[in-house]
Amino acid sequence: MELLLVLLAVGAAVLYFYLNSPTVIGAEGERRVNASLSRTLDEQNYILLEDLTLPTNHGTTQVDHIVLSRFGVFVIETKNMSGWIFGSETQARWTQVMRRHKSQFQNPLRQNYHHVKVVQDLLGIRLDQLENLVAFVGSAVPKTVMPANVFWNRRELSNYIASRTDVRFTENEVRDFARILRSSALDANKETRRAHVQHIREKTNQKETDLTKCPRCRSKMIERTNRKTGQTFYGCSRYPKCRGARQVK
Repeated sequence: MELLLVLLAVGAAVLYFYLNSPTVIGAEGERRVNASLSRTLDEQNYILLEDLTLPTNHGTTQVDHIVLSRFGVFVIETKNMSGWIFGSETQARWTQVMRRHKSQFQNPLRQNYHHVKVVQDLLGIRLDQLENLVAFVGSAVPKTVMPANVFWNRRELSNYIASRTDVRFTENEVRDFARILRSSALDANKETRRAHVQHIREKTNQKETDLTKCPRCRSKMIERTNRKTGQTFYGCSRYPKCRGARQVK
């Protein structure tokens, strides 16, 4: 009996952590956005593509949603988050605050801009014919003024896309875009996802390694404080022989 209770407790714990993992939470957010777009945008005027893993010159990139229409190509990044969100269009990283705990994440507009460029290259169209959109679908609340292309519920996102009425493409072009993207996308299977995750980890590790090295001599960087301004920065460990420095982002 005791063994059974232990096994049940372990199973419940595993299920809890699985359901609250970033992968599952992210997938649920994407599912909500897809359902909302499917209900709002009619099939005669819009083609909805979701969860596309597209090849790039340096590996792969995963795009949450692409809406194709005569009124433009909408590339959408979904964030299923809660808490308070602080950030601006120009900041490299935004901040999430939950119960006094702060964490940072990549500016989703910058993250999605890479997706936009990949889609642009595949379709051979101008950058101004695509739109970079970010949708927060959890209970997150913005605490700073956010760019107009960041949306805080699914209805706002769908209404915005439906409000775009300037014709940019023909119906034949839209169908060609869908064909190109579908044929370019890698098969959505575990191996593809595993390879993509590994690629992201390698890129992240490389960036972290680069930030810890001096931009001049590649020696180790040390966190220092400017005595006059009190501002924190990273300085070369070989100072004063080397005066390499980086700003703290």
